[in-house]
Amino acid sequence: MNQSKLIAVIGGTGSVGRYVVSCALQQGYRVRMLARSVRSMQLPPEMAARLSVIQGDATRFDSLRDLMHGCSAVINTFGRPPQEEPLYSSVTKRVLEEMERAGVRRYIGVTGLSLKLQGDHKSIGGRVVSRMLRSLHPHFAQDRLAELAVLQSSSVEWTLVRLPVVKEGQGGCAIKADADRMTGNRIYNGDVARFLVNQIDEAEYVRRCPFIGS
Repeated sequence: MNQSKLIAVIGGTGSVGRYVVSCALQQGYRVRMLARSVRSMQLPPEMAARLSVIQGDATRFDSLRDLMHGCSAVINTFGRPPQEEPLYSSVTKRVLEEMERAGVRRYIGVTGLSLKLQGDHKSIGGRVVSRMLRSLHPHFAQDRLAELAVLQSSSVEWTLVRLPVVKEGQGGCAIKADADRMTGNRIYNGDVARFLVNQIDEAEYVRRCPFIGS
């Protein structure tokens, strides 16, 4: 069990984040979640006792400072609707600054297929989706590149996971991961969460951007 470890989760009420919170609790971690509004979660009493919620905003330093204190790792699933201004790079920059102040070394985040790196091998469908996303939402794609640059210039042990189409559900499928090669066109929320939580103590993808799929 991991009850001595406290994990910070950003975006814990979102489509992926709520699965991350549940998965981390199931694996025995203590979880501190940042949320704009406090929502009740249906959890067994033993799990609920290991969850605390910070009501605040990921764009605010004071909220992040309250979130980070005493944590071993940060899992960031912050999301934005396509019609709104992308804030991924600015939020990640704030998160890393607060991690440094709090002495937190491990960062795990998510991004999409629009993030293109030299040496990538994507399926034909993946290349089409990537180009379409960059064409439809160029500001998001540019901000995702800026987010990666922020991570690369930091000294933290970061992993930025590239996601295909994410479907609602627990999943339970075998997760395929590769740092350079796209491994699937879709994945379930629950499987994404399981992979992210498992990276807390794994070093294989530190300072890398693996694709995952199922």
